[in-house]
Amino acid sequence: MVQPKTKEHLHRWFFDRLPKYGTLLGCVSVLFGVIAVTASQLQVVTVSDSHGKRATVVSAEREVVELIAQAGISPSSTSDELLVTETGDNNSIHILRAFSIPVTADGSTSEIVTTGGTVEEVLAESGIHLGADDETEPARDAIIQEGGSITIRRVSYDTYTVQEVVPAETVSLYTSLFYRQQDYTQVLQQGADGLDEVTYRDKYVDGELVATDELSRVTLSGMVQNIVKQYGEGAPVSSFVGPEIVDGMPSKGVNQIFTEKRSTGYSASATAKGASGRNLTYGTVAVDPSVIPYGTLLYITSADGRFVYGYAYAADTGTAMQAGHAFIDLYYETYDESVKNAVISVNVYVIDDEVAAQYEEQNDKIMKESLADRGVILD
Repeated sequence: MVQPKTKEHLHRWFFDRLPKYGTLLGCVSVLFGVIAVTASQLQVVTVSDSHGKRATVVSAEREVVELIAQAGISPSSTSDELLVTETGDNNSIHILRAFSIPVTADGSTSEIVTTGGTVEEVLAESGIHLGADDETEPARDAIIQEGGSITIRRVSYDTYTVQEVVPAETVSLYTSLFYRQQDYTQVLQQGADGLDEVTYRDKYVDGELVATDELSRVTLSGMVQNIVKQYGEGAPVSSFVGPEIVDGMPSKGVNQIFTEKRSTGYSASATAKGASGRNLTYGTVAVDPSVIPYGTLLYITSADGRFVYGYAYAADTGTAMQAGHAFIDLYYETYDESVKNAVISVNVYVIDDEVAAQYEEQNDKIMKESLADRGVILD
């Protein structure tokens, strides 16, 4: 138990020192209050620029310029662009540094200042107009960076329609038919120029023509080919096919050869048929059927190779063959051709039936096409 005297002593000691300690406690309280207020105003700010510099500061400062200075990063110029982001806990300031790039357009080059973006954006910000067809290097959507440049090419188009003459083409059909008159040319079809209506588009770049594209073509009158027949050494008269020719004779299927035989020439109308009942065309010949049966596939050529009748079918006969005045009579589509090749010494190669059968279907098709060209249609 505390004695009365002791209580009185403690009471006096406390009140004697109260003023001094009260002042101290008050100061401490104020200090903590200031610290609390200051802490509530502090913010963490990350400052960076497009040159790669970066720093973080903790500050109660609210002015962007002062925060940049506190971060030790060069202040922004009037051309720079500031991107400020406030997230509460960690704010950021990013400086897009301005730079100049050369722009070449309309015959001159000028410098513009930009903080970057696509070519189209940079030009628009600088008030440089791009036409819908204008081209840029780099492309419109390319990102411009420091050290780059822009070239603008002004593009325009001119579309127009003209009529054009289409010159008649000449198609040559080669045959050894004219081996005796090798400079002779026979016109099978007289050609004629055609006429087309054509739409073009010219492309101009910076005023100079760089390309012309054809947009459409309409035929007003069709071109007709010149078709001529002329001499070609070794080119067969007949279009029929058979085994490959090697060293002037069929490479397989030959079962009989008649050499240096007298041949003559004859012609008949396009609708004529031989004694065998077969239609007559280039590649049908008259024979003595007792020597060479009808339907036999033959290969016929002169001994020196200058004249080649080619593959042919035995399809007809005549008194000259039966009387022995000629061994074979070669069919020509015109009387003039038959006269030009009246008598020729030829070698005749007889193809066996098995090999000949391999080409029968193809040759039937060739015969129908040949007759159709002459206006004869087979059922």
